[in-house]
Amino acid sequence: MLRIRNRGPLVLLVALALVFTACASDDADDTPAATEAPTTTQAPATTAAPTTEAPTTTAAPTTTTTEAMVDMTPETPNIRVMPATLAQFLPLYVAQEQGFFAHYGLEPEILAFEGGAGRATEAALSGEAHMGYTSWPLAFSLAERGQQLKFITTHAYYAVVDGVDYSTHRLIVTEDSPIQTVADLEGTRIGVIARGSNEEAFLTSIMLQVGVDPDSVELIEAFWGAHPDLLTSGEIDVGYMIYPFITGIIPYGQTEGNGFRSIGDPYIGGADGIPEMLGDLGAGMFPMAASPEFVAENPNTIRAWALAIRDASQWIVDNPAEALDISVAISGVPAEAQRSNPPHMYVTWPENLVDQMERVADMMVEADLLGEGLDVAAFISDLPFTEEEMIENGRFFPWDPSQLP
Repeated sequence: MLRIRNRGPLVLLVALALVFTACASDDADDTPAATEAPTTTQAPATTAAPTTEAPTTTAAPTTTTTEAMVDMTPETPNIRVMPATLAQFLPLYVAQEQGFFAHYGLEPEILAFEGGAGRATEAALSGEAHMGYTSWPLAFSLAERGQQLKFITTHAYYAVVDGVDYSTHRLIVTEDSPIQTVADLEGTRIGVIARGSNEEAFLTSIMLQVGVDPDSVELIEAFWGAHPDLLTSGEIDVGYMIYPFITGIIPYGQTEGNGFRSIGDPYIGGADGIPEMLGDLGAGMFPMAASPEFVAENPNTIRAWALAIRDASQWIVDNPAEALDISVAISGVPAEAQRSNPPHMYVTWPENLVDQMERVADMMVEADLLGEGLDVAAFISDLPFTEEEMIENGRFFPWDPSQLP
């Protein structure tokens, strides 16, 4: 098991301790107290959301749907939701700013915060929030220990589509680092956002495939934006970073800049000595999740949420400049820096979701991070959509700030 210690403002949660009890003796460092997640303003009352033309579609998802619907009034209109302040969740913030939530009868309270999925996952399980974002590896590990989640919407989608790389993840080292590829990770200290994150699962799988002993590596928890300073000070040897926090040191499409180098994309893989990971098929790995009880008691709320996110994703495509303004407001990353980001891809409900989850679960089993026999279909919410709505929800919505004038 990888050795992990905390560095920075992240919080190790009570629920997450269940996930990694096997390595508790290696993780005895004190954990800082949690700060209360900030509350944003309520969604403004607006007129009905505009009707837009949908972009090129993928095939309709095969999820169970309901044709006959009578009353679609949300059971819990005043939902509490916990996302991160990242462009990956831009449709959520757009849905609030532009009135799409209000159009479908929702008035969410957005409990935005900086950090990994652990904080939001615990909030969704404890009832502090009705929904929170999670990572697949974290959700899978929790389910194995009896804490089941249901996925609501996917949000960010990582793939190579029509030759465009929509992955936002990179491994970063200093320019003079002796580390050239992932085969050089033996005995290194690697910065990650949190325990139980996508980063841990992917790093472990990569190291096993290239012959590096995961037990030799120390994972150091720190917010993505802190990794450049930690690299410069020598506190970490490698930063597992995401855009937009890489922007400003290494613009998208380049491999080095400002004293730093990228040694590859650990999500897509297939280059720079990294085995193929998600590959061109990609995966939607930033789902919003809720407890099974909340989903069962609030089918109309879940439907309204998903449709608002879908409409907001289309609005981003139609209004890229205005979407950039909202992204700047939520992330604090300047517009000029965000124009050096990779393009983002959004989708509410990708058709091959189960296949994608099985692929990641298999990867975790091979890396000894998960036991066999997990039923990934149990994470899928039985959303009450019509067939037409399911087709709409399966569309891809690309957003590329670099193309703005």
